[in-house]
Amino acid sequence: MTAKHDPYAHDVAEANWAVSRFSGDNSGSCVRVAYFPNGDVWLGDDKDPKLQHLAFRADEWDAFTRSIREGDPNFPA
Repeated sequence: MTAKHDPYAHDVAEANWAVSRFSGDNSGSCVRVAYFPNGDVWLGDDKDPKLQHLAFRADEWDAFTRSIREGDPNFPA
């Protein structure tokens, strides 16, 4: 069995953060995202960048976003 890599293993200095298009509308939804060439994705808080971020492998990110798009009951609107 092949060991899965750790999506947190990237150097923070290599993260090229972009702010969500939903941020800045005073809704409190201030999310930033960083994509890496191998498909890993980091999510962080735009209001406080020093807070720990979430990290996903490409397959995890795909499953996460698909669940939200498809209305999975574990992701209430």
